[in-house]
Amino acid sequence: MVKSKTLLMSGLCGLMLGGAAQSADYGIISQDVAADACDERQVNDDKKTAENRAVDKAGLSAVKLAGFIQKLYPDLSASALDLISYQIIDEYMMGQKHTVTLNDAERVCVKLEAMVELTTEELARLVEEYRNSDAPTEQIAEVVNEVNQKMAFKPRSLNDKKLLYIRNMVFWNGDETNHYKDLLTGLFSHSQYFYVTDDEKLADFTVTPRLKKADVDEIDRHNHKMQMQIELEVLSRTIEDFSPISERQNHFILFAADKDEQKIADDLLRKLLSKAANDASAKIDYFESKRIEDAALQGK
Repeated sequence: MVKSKTLLMSGLCGLMLGGAAQSADYGIISQDVAADACDERQVNDDKKTAENRAVDKAGLSAVKLAGFIQKLYPDLSASALDLISYQIIDEYMMGQKHTVTLNDAERVCVKLEAMVELTTEELARLVEEYRNSDAPTEQIAEVVNEVNQKMAFKPRSLNDKKLLYIRNMVFWNGDETNHYKDLLTGLFSHSQYFYVTDDEKLADFTVTPRLKKADVDEIDRHNHKMQMQIELEVLSRTIEDFSPISERQNHFILFAADKDEQKIADDLLRKLLSKAANDASAKIDYFESKRIEDAALQGK
């Protein structure tokens, strides 16, 4: 194997600094999801019934709060969104785990975390199947109603929405580029909780993308391997209880030696940035929804 080479300013960085933006449709939705929910104990419940209902509510909240369905299909009816979300929970939610955060005589609360992964074709199939469906069945209607009430905690006016600023990408050698700012602006521009601003001084959240590593190994004279590592950091200077978010993506791909190395690098970087940005945006949305809900419950 030939020693690894790093794509420096004359190559990858040169493309990013001066090249035209390119787009790619990767066909895969991979999304970390999380939410919490509670359920009131009923007289005839066994030990796990209320907990299971809380998990159902948290799962539906998690998929809807992630926002990837609404971003791709903004014209869906509320009932269609609920039904599609339920099918995604059944078919495409993986690694689901929940923690009981409250368990007393009156109610059970849980925090759920999971991964949703499906192709855009599979999502399109669900949309086609449920787009014109009526309201959810009675079996899930109660869960849907409670989740919708919980998700009703949104900014009451435009002035209540936070502002988010996207910085230039920082390379491992300290150089910067705004080459991916339009891509990231689009990815962060669909939130109900914040706007993207071009004035960093006004921002409540600041996003810094970093390219930590971009190496190519020559496997043999016909095949190369590219490894790329990125980080997307979100900080807040105005919200004291906001924990910094650090979304990291590390991936490698094999490609033929005669392919355009710079285009492959650009496409891979866009894919990693898109995954990191979607995850970060969902976490900010979740934080803001909880903050607004807590304030409402406290009568503020």
